[in-house]
Amino acid sequence: MKIRMTGLLILFSLLGSFVSGSPKGHPLRHRLIFNCDGTDLLGNPMFNRRLLSVADVNAYVDAYANTQVTTFMMCSGSDYPYYRSKYGRVFGDNRNGLLNCGTDTAGYRNLFSYYQNHLNLEKAGTDVIQAALRRAKEKKMETFISYRMNDLHFCDTTTRCPIEYTDFWLAHPQYWLNEDIGWKSRGALNYSFKEVREQKLNMIKEQIDRYGELIEGYDLDFMRFPTYFKKDSGVVNAPLMTELVKAVKAEIDGLSVRKGKKILLSVRIPPDWDFCLQKGFDVKEWIRQGLVDFVTIGIFFNGAVIPVAKFKSQLNEPSVPVYASTENGGSSPRQPFSHGIYRSMASHILAQGGDGIYLFNYFVAEYYSTYKSKLYLEDGGNVCKVIAPGLLNEMGSLETLRKRNKIYCMDDGCSAEWGYKPDTKLPLMLSSDNQDYVTLFIGDDTKRDIPEEAILFLRTNHPAQMEIMVNGVKVETQKPEYVNLFDRAQNLRKDEVVYAFIVPVSCLQQGDNQVSFRSVFNDPFAVKRVEIALKYGDVKTHGYF
Repeated sequence: MKIRMTGLLILFSLLGSFVSGSPKGHPLRHRLIFNCDGTDLLGNPMFNRRLLSVADVNAYVDAYANTQVTTFMMCSGSDYPYYRSKYGRVFGDNRNGLLNCGTDTAGYRNLFSYYQNHLNLEKAGTDVIQAALRRAKEKKMETFISYRMNDLHFCDTTTRCPIEYTDFWLAHPQYWLNEDIGWKSRGALNYSFKEVREQKLNMIKEQIDRYGELIEGYDLDFMRFPTYFKKDSGVVNAPLMTELVKAVKAEIDGLSVRKGKKILLSVRIPPDWDFCLQKGFDVKEWIRQGLVDFVTIGIFFNGAVIPVAKFKSQLNEPSVPVYASTENGGSSPRQPFSHGIYRSMASHILAQGGDGIYLFNYFVAEYYSTYKSKLYLEDGGNVCKVIAPGLLNEMGSLETLRKRNKIYCMDDGCSAEWGYKPDTKLPLMLSSDNQDYVTLFIGDDTKRDIPEEAILFLRTNHPAQMEIMVNGVKVETQKPEYVNLFDRAQNLRKDEVVYAFIVPVSCLQQGDNQVSFRSVFNDPFAVKRVEIALKYGDVKTHGYF
């Protein structure tokens, strides 16, 4: 009995007190996470889509190594895996020519090229997941597998291209959600069916068994895509999802015991508690049961403004690290993020108390292949939208973001997807008989690091006369030429106008800044976008906007 009790104590010690190593010496709580989209690596765009080799995989991973990136998360392909699976067909596998795309020969060749790359790695005795994780470990990065819980990229039968459909999905139309909740949501798998949850768990178990020796953690990505149950049934079905997460946690704990070190389980979820529960994610219960080691919050297809402080306050669990994910574009209509916005996103997350940043869709392959390691600028010469590796040495901390040029913005309503209600007042309707305001968060300590110039950019639905105050200080000086110099007039809709105003730097503050408006001459208008650029110096020395 004494021996058995001792064994149990050792087991509990393993599960409760092991600390995942921090290969680059960062504190455990602080991470700069890169989520590697498997298709971006497997398709080999870094080397102009030539046949993928292990050397190419290594070069791809190396682009993120020796930067502030601490954690390399490798996407495993959801139900369309990047490895030989008992539960799904390898991505792009045409079943020896049985599957095709009819007259869409270009689409077919594109999909089949991924399988050819897989076969080439297979000849070398590996697959893209194993090769990438192995290289990341060699480069002293923390390694995770990230599993997309309901990937909808390949569930549209109107394409009539069966090579792109996953086997389980195509064989079981009775498990499709068949509701228009968001992008391609009709083809989402309905998690109220036991068979769907078993399929997912089987694939997760298989990946843990297959790659367990190469990982420090496993990530359940519920943001790809945030629809799992019929509309208005998420709350009642939440216990089913909790049981699934619990089953995954049991597998992870088993791996922890086998490896003799703590293996982490993380989740990526929406940034609002009520919305999470509506979707069937009872995250507070997951944390109460000790199922989750850290949480990443994000907004679908947009990452500019995430309410980190509000989420952390609602969580009220200091022991659970909270990260926030960025995206590669936002605003309505959507446009790519620039360097200045990437910096502001990182600063916003960290200054609001985020424990780190989760980079989603931050692909540098095009920088090497298309742009030939150069930073191509937008008209005006101040703005760069090329996703570049240089920012990986800035976005990891507030210290390295100091005195770097930024463009802070608000959510203009573009994140209203899947039923999510963004935390924004935009668009803001104004008339002469009312005054209203918006709040824009600035992560920089502008009293310590004083910008050379601060510029307020406003997008309105039509030309307007207005009075503007920033933190109670009247703003009057306009700089019309700055609109194009800072590339703020992209994708203007009919009658829309962008204005640029100089803001007295002394009135700005770290944290919330109130920007108030009043129409003059009885001229109603709508404020559709609000941005503040902080210029610390020349773009060549202080970073492109």
